[in-house]
Amino acid sequence: MSKALIVGCSHAAGAQMHTGPECTTKHPVEQVVWEANNSYPVLLAKMLGYTAHNHAVSGGSNDAMFRICTEQIKHADIVIACWTGWDRTELWHPEHDAWFNLNYSDDAIYMRKPYGGLLEGQTVPTVVDRNKEYYSYGKQWLVYEGGNEKSRLNKIKNVLALNTLAKQHGVEVLNFDSFQGIYDFDWPSTVNQPVPTQEQEFCTWSFAQGFTTEPTGHFFLPAHQAYAEYIKSRLTFD
Repeated sequence: MSKALIVGCSHAAGAQMHTGPECTTKHPVEQVVWEANNSYPVLLAKMLGYTAHNHAVSGGSNDAMFRICTEQIKHADIVIACWTGWDRTELWHPEHDAWFNLNYSDDAIYMRKPYGGLLEGQTVPTVVDRNKEYYSYGKQWLVYEGGNEKSRLNKIKNVLALNTLAKQHGVEVLNFDSFQGIYDFDWPSTVNQPVPTQEQEFCTWSFAQGFTTEPTGHFFLPAHQAYAEYIKSRLTFD
């Protein structure tokens, strides 16, 4: 079966869906698998006849989405790109030989463990080496680079770069925004947005439909299911 590469942040990862009544397992690893297999891009991929490979990263950035695509595009027949907020990035950590999200909401940057259905790993409560230095850098980055015109342009750059890369490989891309879409940019025809940004932001659409979230702002399974069905109904290609 053809493969769909899923890239995005916690909404594409299905984070915290297990706290809703639809998830019946209490086993932590099984919960991660269930969430990763029921996020809106995965459900959409299945509706379109693809096997979904979920490489979303909770707390992930648009920078991470492009990087992961460069690593995984050779295995993909289609990319479902669920773009995220502007005020995020990632940083290479030489001691751990890995990329980590710069985290602004907590006082720590955590390790990720590759288990469950999330192929880029799940956050575990173990801080990285030199955590204070990396966290301090992240806060400075947010002040000077995040949430302003620079970070807006950085999102545009990543969208254009990912779509150009995929085109070079002959791979179709479906571009959506989990949140913080860019409305005032004239996207070229090479960026396939099957549904206009104003009508397809996952969070905005789900709130408008009356779906609720858990305390950290993530939607439950019914919102993911309804959104995937909505997007599928709007697609105009076979």
